Amino acid sequence: MVEGARPIAGDLLISGSRIAAIGRDTNPPPDADILDRPGHYVLPGLIQTHIHLVQTVFRGLAEDLTLLDWLRRRVWPLEAAHDEASVRASVRLGLLECLLSGTTTVLDMGTTKHGDAQAEELIRSGIRAFFGQAMMDTGEGAPPELLETTRQSLDASAALMKKWNKSANGRVRYAYAPRFALSCSRDLLEAVATLAKMNDIIVHTHTNEDPTERTAIESVTGRAPVAYLVDTGIASERTVAAHGVHVDDAELAMLRETRMSIAHCPTSNLKLGAGIADVKRLRAARVAVGIGSDGAACNNRLDAFEEARMASLLARSLHGVGTLTAEGALLLATRDGAKALRIDSEVGTLEVGKRADVVVIDPDRLAAGGDPATRIVFGGGGRGVRDVFVDGTALVKDGASLTLDAAEVRARGTEAQALLLRRASLS
Repeated sequence: MVEGARPIAGDLLISGSRIAAIGRDTNPPPDADILDRPGHYVLPGLIQTHIHLVQTVFRGLAEDLTLLDWLRRRVWPLEAAHDEASVRASVRLGLLECLLSGTTTVLDMGTTKHGDAQAEELIRSGIRAFFGQAMMDTGEGAPPELLETTRQSLDASAALMKKWNKSANGRVRYAYAPRFALSCSRDLLEAVATLAKMNDIIVHTHTNEDPTERTAIESVTGRAPVAYLVDTGIASERTVAAHGVHVDDAELAMLRETRMSIAHCPTSNLKLGAGIADVKRLRAARVAVGIGSDGAACNNRLDAFEEARMASLLARSLHGVGTLTAEGALLLATRDGAKALRIDSEVGTLEVGKRADVVVIDPDRLAAGGDPATRIVFGGGGRGVRDVFVDGTALVKDGASLTLDAAEVRARGTEAQALLLRRASLS
């Protein structure tokens, strides 16, 4: 087993949804199901603190654009063209990819409609999830079909929260999802801040992703992005903000003071030419940092092991070798993500009593050589995933999904993309 930097030789006993024992003397009951994986690595399931599952079928359709053009010319028109069937197909395709590569928890931002379909697919997959229907009541370049009134947005989230929060025995929870400052009015942000505090619900948003976005927010609001989130009350210990690439010193102090968390999305930031989030600087300021693949429209892959690898490499490029080791990268993708989502008492580490969200990795599928953490992070961890459990239930066994029919999911995804392109009038 690999617990961050601490390899342990032995077995792991699961009883119901929880870890019952770890080590050599687990004493399984006579009727226990035995999964025999000698020499394999067992580690906590990976946690993605920012993902857009509704964008999975947009893969390859929004290439070589910077953030605001990417949104206005491709992603928003595609989201506006979504119907319930394409949302389901996209979410299922993304979930299949996440589970097969070892992700057991996601914080997912949907689009401005079909939140019920999003929730239903998350529940059926067996994954642990926080999800929110995206909130947008304004936005230059946003298609009218994507926009709501402030009241419509708030009412939709209220209904979804009432129906789905803490569903599937608490495995799926709701999160308010105001998209970002340029697509949400101040009234909407202030209302979300009040409701999130009242209901103790996570807020999922974006901030400081791209220099042009930062400039636009400053122009519209007169404030730096994080300062504006503080002004509206959005910034708090309940808030997970994706990216945090262009945070100045004053904003860094605000992040620390409000205890807002950052979801580091290294591949997405590189692919959109947005820059590199300085994880060392954020963590030195005691800001909780998790990782995320963002979405297939700006990453093309949803492999959290690849994001951990990229996070380590980028930290080294900024501050030198040793800044974020392989062990540290694994902790970023597990323990630290759980802290960002405020579920570290339940998941993120392998400990007796915690939820049995577990990934089993076959070392023979990894590049040879090195200690376990190095082999996993730099030797292709995602391709080594053999088994995945959430709440003690097997979702992947011998590399095959048990809750999603892989062939059908992929076929429906291909079909949904073609129909979506037609509806969006994009070639």
